[in-house]
Amino acid sequence: MKIGKIFGFLGVLVIILLAFVIIWNANIIGVAAGSLEKNAREEQNIASDWEMAQAINDKLCAMLFYDVETRDCVYSIYLKKEGTSYGYFFNQGGRDAYISESVRGMVYDDIGIALLSMNADKVSKIEVDDGVEKKTIEIDPTKPFVVVIPVNSGEITMYDSLGNVVTLYDTYR
Repeated sequence: MKIGKIFGFLGVLVIILLAFVIIWNANIIGVAAGSLEKNAREEQNIASDWEMAQAINDKLCAMLFYDVETRDCVYSIYLKKEGTSYGYFFNQGGRDAYISESVRGMVYDDIGIALLSMNADKVSKIEVDDGVEKKTIEIDPTKPFVVVIPVNSGEITMYDSLGNVVTLYDTYR
């Protein structure tokens, strides 16, 4: 009788383990918000001494990692999937010359817009105007930045520390 209970327990344990493996492989479980930086650093081999700028909302996380001298950078974008998934899933990342030279805009339909920059243009302010309300986002002009905004936010205007308009270098989907 004890052997029957042991086999029964082992059978239940195997079923639970199989269910976990199936769920994991079905991409239902993503990365928790609190573990995104660690995941990006591990998956993209980003040095632990690199700084990070990050912006996150309930659907999109954008991170920009850069060396102390701000000569090199790597970005990571994580998105949440619609439906029953949990956590964020890696979407894209790597090196991008546009981020070093100006401001790179990345549009994710129905999710949001990520603005990433090493801030060579010394952006100090971003205004988002949806026609009803104008929202101002203050930026430190001496540091790289990442901003995440809703996809249907309206017109986006960026200004440098002297009040000059900074054009968005490139936007892609």
